[in-house]
Amino acid sequence: MKLNNIGCWFLVSLLIVSCSDIKSTRYQDNSELEMPPRMKIVEKPKAIVEKKQEKVESGLSNDIFLAGSTEKPIIKIKKLFDRSWNIVEQALKLREIEISDKNRELGVFYVLFDPDAQTSGTSGLFDNLTFFFFEDEYEEAAYKIHVAWRDSDTEVSVELVDQENNDLLDDGEDDFDGAVDGGAQLIKALFKTIRDDLPVPK
Repeated sequence: MKLNNIGCWFLVSLLIVSCSDIKSTRYQDNSELEMPPRMKIVEKPKAIVEKKQEKVESGLSNDIFLAGSTEKPIIKIKKLFDRSWNIVEQALKLREIEISDKNRELGVFYVLFDPDAQTSGTSGLFDNLTFFFFEDEYEEAAYKIHVAWRDSDTEVSVELVDQENNDLLDDGEDDFDGAVDGGAQLIKALFKTIRDDLPVPK
């Protein structure tokens, strides 16, 4: 009985030892497996962040148009009053038209303007020679520019300041008597400047 028990334990021990000595050969031979390529680790350079400059375009070609008549043209700007006021002031400065006085609450600029001087300063050689040899058609005069909100846009109009109310010029009465109204030329000059030349950030 004891021998049988001893024999059983011996057989069990032998079986355990033999099982532990069995080595699985599966997956040991990997010579035929395709190995992935070795990748070199390259440190990426630090990205240089450039400050984006604000894009600036010229002119309000889509937001401005002329209305009124040939003798009394009116500029219409598709902007609110405050923005339009600033636009007109920028255009006057860009055109180098002297602002003698202004009242934002009333929407009025008082300026000194000579259409002949503006033409001679912005025209070509032939026009300058013509300007030199022929008498000026206009004289420098005081003009009142009205900026007013109307329904859906801002209107800009001009009127010649009459002699009685003209305190902006130092000229004598005789010089002012022959002044020709150049308000239409003033409106056209402002219109061209606002439409084509005024720097407008987008």
